[in-house]
Amino acid sequence: MRVPHKVMDRITPPRRVYKRRIPLPWMGAGLALLLAAILTPLTATDVAPAAGGLQPIIDGARKEGGLNLYASPTIGPDGVRAIKDTLNSRYGVNLDVKFSPAGSMIRDVAKVVTELATGSPPTWDLMLVTDAHYAVLFKNDALEQVDWVGTLGVEPRSLFYEARAVALVTQFVAPAYNKQLIPSAEAPKGWEALLDSRWKGKIGVASSTHHWARLSQAWGEDRTTRFVEALAKQNVVRGQVAETYTRLQLGEILLAATMVDDFILEAKKRGAPVVFIENPDPVIATHFMGAPLRRARSRNAATLLTAFLVSPEGQALWAKFTGQTSMYIKGTPAHEFVQKRNVVALEARFAETQLENLTNKYGRLLGFR
Repeated sequence: MRVPHKVMDRITPPRRVYKRRIPLPWMGAGLALLLAAILTPLTATDVAPAAGGLQPIIDGARKEGGLNLYASPTIGPDGVRAIKDTLNSRYGVNLDVKFSPAGSMIRDVAKVVTELATGSPPTWDLMLVTDAHYAVLFKNDALEQVDWVGTLGVEPRSLFYEARAVALVTQFVAPAYNKQLIPSAEAPKGWEALLDSRWKGKIGVASSTHHWARLSQAWGEDRTTRFVEALAKQNVVRGQVAETYTRLQLGEILLAATMVDDFILEAKKRGAPVVFIENPDPVIATHFMGAPLRRARSRNAATLLTAFLVSPEGQALWAKFTGQTSMYIKGTPAHEFVQKRNVVALEARFAETQLENLTNKYGRLLGFR
């Protein structure tokens, strides 16, 4: 029986570092423009994927009749329903999508790896989880090989892990603050500004310490380690990401050392006083990915849905219900955003060899281990 690789803890990786070295005199306004663009739905266009070899996948999906989907709860039942209806209309099928909102991705990826190692089919046909979790799936040979470009017309830059996985949406990460309690002129202007003594005891740090490991790709391990050590001396308030956001919103803390754009978008929609700081150089980018799992009962349906989600229609629907799009798909808010920013995403080799160790190292330094 094949022994699974160790499943990584508290991490979120893809294939390469994506950097643009451009001066950053903008960031607060830039992220605001990104969020404004996200709140305006993309125009869905009827662009069909390459036809060669596609019909057997459609026919196979029609016979399967549906699939079991594991995805972030932010998409919600309404979002899944809209995606299903549009997918069915586009390909002339009548698939039923059974949606399982993600709980612990670490636990559930480990479950699938164990199922495959024992020769069983996976619980889900398609898991939309982070790039780090896809590193685990890839290392455990849990992903089917698909001709994403030639058959399905997927943008090649969206492919990772030897073209086994597709990057579907991008999540941006940067420090954030409560704008009701800190005037814009007094807010930190970059990562290093978090170390100012006036913020001591007023900074929240989330348990997603993989963010610091990702940052080390741009800064190097030594600089990142010195920064994290100094940050820990700021008497930080530790918690989960959602907990840190709530504390920031309520004014229990003034700053969050890292915050994901999901919550910044939610704050904008609800009128909460949580915004990104100006000039974080670089911005951290994480990705949620998709691919049919090996021995999936509905391999064709999972393949079809994955390809649909990186089409203009799929991106428009995902943006409507989650506010996120892929930085690799031209015309999306995320793609436009990164053209003028210095963005760091994970390189696959780094994910396989260093991410877990550095995530644990920075977790210990910050008191999470």
